[in-house]
Amino acid sequence: MNAPHEYKKEDLNRPITLGVLLEYTDGFLIPKMGELMDEKINSATGKLEHNLKSYIDDKLAEYTSDIFKRLDKKYEKDQKFKNKVVELLRNHHIGTTEDIAYLEGLIAGT
Repeated sequence: MNAPHEYKKEDLNRPITLGVLLEYTDGFLIPKMGELMDEKINSATGKLEHNLKSYIDDKLAEYTSDIFKRLDKKYEKDQKFKNKVVELLRNHHIGTTEDIAYLEGLIAGT
């Protein structure tokens, strides 16, 4: 098995000084820990963004559905009101038959 770095036997038996430890920490450990933290943060951020997007999409779909339901109810009430007005006009002989037919045509066209 070949090691990525070939070390001399006398180097492996040398005592570690504080300077060597600090140099190793500053040059290798801290940057590697920073990379690991960045990966974790990016992963967590991506997951959070996905969850937030899903939540917003669901809420938007609910609100859109609710808006259309309300519009349908309003349209139905409006149609009933218009039909009732035409019925009252017809029953009480207000307006000509042409006027009533015109109003019914407007109602049917909406």
